[in-house]
Amino acid sequence: MHDRSQALEGEVSNLTEARHTRRIVRWGIQWSLGIVVAVFLYFAVRHSLDQIRSTPEVLNWNRVRWLPLTLGFLFSAAALFPAGIAWLQTLRDFRLSVPIQHGTYAYFLGHLGKYVPGKAMAILLRVGYLHRRGVLVRPAILSVFIETMTSLTTGAILGALLLQGMSAPSWLKGCALACIPLAAATLIPDTFRWLVARISRSRLGAMPDFVAQAIRWKLMLRCAAWSLLGWLLHGTAGWLVLMAIDPSPELLSWSAWSTCVASMCLAALAGFISMIPGGAGVRELVATWGIATLVSTPVALVASVATRLAVISAELIILGCTALWVHWNPTDASPKDEVHEPGI
Repeated sequence: MHDRSQALEGEVSNLTEARHTRRIVRWGIQWSLGIVVAVFLYFAVRHSLDQIRSTPEVLNWNRVRWLPLTLGFLFSAAALFPAGIAWLQTLRDFRLSVPIQHGTYAYFLGHLGKYVPGKAMAILLRVGYLHRRGVLVRPAILSVFIETMTSLTTGAILGALLLQGMSAPSWLKGCALACIPLAAATLIPDTFRWLVARISRSRLGAMPDFVAQAIRWKLMLRCAAWSLLGWLLHGTAGWLVLMAIDPSPELLSWSAWSTCVASMCLAALAGFISMIPGGAGVRELVATWGIATLVSTPVALVASVATRLAVISAELIILGCTALWVHWNPTDASPKDEVHEPGI
């Protein structure tokens, strides 16, 4: 009996030590990821500020109109939410029960990952946070792919259409129109159902059947509609920032607004394709090219960078607010999912 008691105590001690070790490892990984994200975010902000300092003759704070600048910041913040709403609704369609405060925090936490080289960090931060609270990994990753690809596709199509009204080379307009059918193909539900089938046959393992069944036209068109709203808000933010810097009355027109929307859409697409952290430099270059059809190049550059800084500021502020929301409402985020995911 004494031997059995000692053996039991040894097992309990080993289990406690293993849990303590896992806790330390998890804490170390989380802090390491946080430091990496903070470092690259710092470089992104510094790069933007350096670009503004390179044109000191443009940004005269005594001439800046603060009302449109403030509205530009608010629109930048509002533009972040539609895609997040689409993602949360996709999680619900995949039967992944996530309290809204945890889902919102995970979404904005993932935004910080885009400032780290590669695109995996954004997925790791978003899905990793939910997985620690019991959410199935594979459907969650697929939901991120759907939200991301739908958003990029919608922005690309909107930018290509609005490009037709800009002062751009004819060959560029033609190429943009020719790419619309190819981009629209990613909105077809069968595209993602095929992806689910491929994943199921890979070493990642099968997904629950209801995930593929949930990928319907209703889901895809709903995501596209939310994404469209987000792009329109983002483009409007850039337009307002431009009017805050340059008081030209010609900017108060449909042509100027549509040019800003197209510039922001195409800039985000170029930044994503570039694989550069946060698309730093690439986004500003493309946005400046488009806006420069309305104003001088230095003014266009400052407007592009200022809009970028407004987005980064909004992301950080909203992330902080959602972190407080989670802290004040620590609802158990472990979902009552109908299936268990083997091997995770």
